[in-house]
Amino acid sequence: MIYEKVLKFLKIIGSIFILISLVEIVFIVLMNFVYFTIDGNSYLLSEFVYSSSIFPFSGTLLWLFLISSMVCYGIIGFFMFRVGSKTKIESIPLAKFLVVIGMVVLMAGFVKMNYLVNLGKTRITSTITIVTFQNALYDMYITPIMPAIIWVFFISVNIALLISGLVITAIGIKYTLLQEQEVNE
Repeated sequence: MIYEKVLKFLKIIGSIFILISLVEIVFIVLMNFVYFTIDGNSYLLSEFVYSSSIFPFSGTLLWLFLISSMVCYGIIGFFMFRVGSKTKIESIPLAKFLVVIGMVVLMAGFVKMNYLVNLGKTRITSTITIVTFQNALYDMYITPIMPAIIWVFFISVNIALLISGLVITAIGIKYTLLQEQEVNE
């Protein structure tokens, strides 16, 4: 009975991860078409991040790592959904899988949060203004409100992913203890 619930939980969490990853990728694509107005000049975020001398190379790398982490969460979600769909996996390997995948999600969440924080602190330099990327997203004179909402969405999703990593690990540990208790009896 518990075995089927754990498999169903994995399928649900995997599908949620896939869905969130797709939404984040769509939002990152939409953000590439947002105009930044710096020193009276308007730049698309895509040309701003990838080819402008205003944005440092480390910021471009952080932007690319952020995109790759979103794709990695989609892959992790697909992997969890696939394992949840298999009914031939035994209980003890499933319990160990839950613990390991929960820890991977948790560690990846911390890494992604590090990308978000460091990207937000990246300085945008021009002839007149020096502002951080996050402050530029929140400033109505530089960008419209939509990038600020998307940025808050990215941070909120990452916090939810961190919490889900803790929940997956806790369920894995509980399921492992239940399996060991059955073996000992």
